[in-house]
Amino acid sequence: MTTDRTVVPTLFPPPGYAHAAVVEAGTRLAFMAGSVPLDPEGKLVGEGDVARQTEQVIANLDEALRAVGSDLSQVVASTVYVVSTEPALLSEAWEVVRGTDLHAGPHTSTLLGTACLGYPGQLVEITATAVVPDGPRAEEAAAAVDDVALRLATEADGAAVADVYLRSFDAALPSVRRAHSAAAVREFFQHVVVVRGSTWIAEAGGEAVGMMVLDGDELSQLYLAPEWRGRGIGDRFVALAKERCPAGLWLRTFQVNGPAHRFYERHGFVATERTDGSGNEEREPDVRYDWRP
Repeated sequence: MTTDRTVVPTLFPPPGYAHAAVVEAGTRLAFMAGSVPLDPEGKLVGEGDVARQTEQVIANLDEALRAVGSDLSQVVASTVYVVSTEPALLSEAWEVVRGTDLHAGPHTSTLLGTACLGYPGQLVEITATAVVPDGPRAEEAAAAVDDVALRLATEADGAAVADVYLRSFDAALPSVRRAHSAAAVREFFQHVVVVRGSTWIAEAGGEAVGMMVLDGDELSQLYLAPEWRGRGIGDRFVALAKERCPAGLWLRTFQVNGPAHRFYERHGFVATERTDGSGNEEREPDVRYDWRP
C-alpha cells in the first residue's frame, strides 16, 4: 500500500496539509462518521471551549479508527467543522489538529465555519477517511497500546531516552531553537539525567516510546515519540507523577506549545506565572503550571 501526498509548487504552501492524496487501488479505506465532543456517557466535553472540544473530537476519532485497525496517522482526508464565523476560532481548532497525529502526513483537509452542529453546545466535528493498513487488525492494535509499560530508566536506556526527547522536541516545537546539539543532549541524558534515578520510560515491544523526568516535585520533562502521541501514554505518565508526588507538582512549558497547555490544564494544572524566557537556556517565553490536589 502506498499513499502519495502532493503539495503543488505553483499553488500557495498549505499550513499543515497537502493539496492532494492519492491512494493505491486495492487499499482498504475507512470512511468515518463525524467525530463529536461527547464523553462515553454522552455528555458534552468542553462547553464553550473550541480547543477543548477539538481535543475530545480527535481523541474520539482516534479511538474509532483504532477499532477498525487504523489510527490518526493513516488519515488521508478530513473535514473540520467549527461553529463560528470568526477566523480566529477556526484557527484555534486548527492549531489543536496540528498538534496531534492527525497532522501526520500531511493529509488533505478542509476547515469550515458553520452555523450549527447536531448536539446542543457542540462547536466542533471532524469527518475523516483513513487507510486501514495491512497487518494487525483492531484487537492486535489495541493490545499493542495496552502492552506499553512504564518503568524507571536505567543507564543503559540513556540513548533511547535522549532519542525520544530529540524527536519529540523537534516535531512539537519546530520554532524553538534547541540550546544544545543532539550529541550534547544525548551525553547529558545518558550520563547526568538518567543516572539520577528519576527518569521514567514508556516501552513498547522493547522500544522506548516516551519519557518523563521527575525532579522532586518538578515534572521536569515529559516527551512522547511523535508516532505514539494521542494514545494515552502522557495521561499515564501524569497519573504516575501525581501518585509519586501527592502533595503537588509544578512544571514549565513554552508559551508557543499550545497543545501542552491544553494537556496539562486537562489534568488540573493551573498557569501561575509567565516569563520572557530569560531564565531558560532556549531564551523562549515560558509558562509555569502548578497542580495541587
